[in-house]
Formats: sequence, C-alpha cells, structure tokens
Amino acid sequence: MWIQVRTMDGKETHTVNSLSRLTKVQELRKKIEEVFHVEPQLQRLFYRGKQMEDGHTLFDYDVRLNDTIQLLVRQSLALPLSTKERDSELSDSDSGYGVGHSESDKSSTHGEGAAEADDKTVWEDTDLGLYKVNEYVDVRDNIFGA
Repeated sequence: MWIQVRTMDGKETHTVNSLSRLTKVQELRKKIEEVFHVEPQLQRLFYRGKQMEDGHTLFDYDVRLNDTIQLLVRQSLALPLSTKERDSELSDSDSGYGVGHSESDKSSTHGEGAAEADDKTVWEDTDLGLYKVNEYVDVRDNIFGA
C-alpha cells in the first residue's frame, strides 16, 4: 500500500510506499524522515483532522490506499547557551558596562555601594527586569480572570 504525505502549506507532496495497514505510526515517521529529511520528534502528522499518535497503526485511523496525511514540521528549539559559552562570547565592551558613562555617573553610587558593602545580591537593572531570557513567567489577567 502507498499513501501521499504533504506539508501543511502544500508546497511538498511525496508518496510513501511499502506500507501496510498494520504499520505503526512510529515506523511511518521513520519513512517520512527518509523522504522529507525531518526528524521524527519534529513531525506532527494529521489525518482527517486528527493528530496521529505513536503506538497506533494506520488501521486505527482507517488510512486507505492513496490517502493523504498532512505533515506539520515543528520548529526546533534552540537551547540556551551554557554559562561557559556565554562568558566566552561576551566581554566588558559587549555588555555595555563602563561605556558612555559621564564622570558624575561613575562617582555617584545611587545606593549601590550600601548594598555591595552588605555582600547581598544586587539585581542588575536590565530591560527585562528580574527575569532571564526564555524563562517561563506565570501571569494572571485581572480583566478576564485567567
């Protein structure tokens, strides 16, 4: 048996051969990887509006000869840099410290000296506030209650 696999945008369509109705979805993902060059964990397969899950067979979804399965390619997540890599990429001139400060700014402490004297952690004032890049934040919307 063979089926048609096309991308969600409809730009690519390929035929996948050598299938049976007892073919598992995991095996289908491997065959799609050979044709589309997309890793199985980045594939989302849809048939008749339902997402196909691993562990099921083509028979479970009632896939028949020459039917079309849609492929949605997930975006791969870029892993954040480790601290060692981040430190090697940044230097004092890259981070902006000590650049463009007037003498009055350098001499005034604005209360930073007292905090440093106590050896407490001082939060750097960034555009992001107290949160790191790509950090999840739990938020409540007071208008809609969600």
